[in-house]
Amino acid sequence: MGSTDDAGHLQIDQVDGLIAAAGIDGTHAILDAFWRSTAELLEALSAQIKDQDFSLAAMTAHAVKGSAANIGAVRLAQSAAEMEIACKNGKSSDIGDMLDALNQDFQSVRECFKEHLAKAGV
Repeated sequence: MGSTDDAGHLQIDQVDGLIAAAGIDGTHAILDAFWRSTAELLEALSAQIKDQDFSLAAMTAHAVKGSAANIGAVRLAQSAAEMEIACKNGKSSDIGDMLDALNQDFQSVRECFKEHLAKAGV
């Protein structure tokens, strides 16, 4: 895996590759779609956990993991992978804290992207 930013949230080579491939407008469009869809997935995940539908929650966490990995959001993808495993294993005692961490990683990765794109002049 390539280098990550100082906070360990972004795989820099992958993010820079996205910028090079999609350009400024394309990168912003991709990220806007990612922020929107991931916020919706996290909201659904929270409801699924509240309802103790861990099978569906595992699938939702898997979707977050995949989309985060696709844009180089490595810490978010890792947190989502851990959530997916916990849901599959029915570890309900850990899931609330994991959901909080996942939501925090989502907010943090937004800030990291904002900072990196500003440095890259995008």
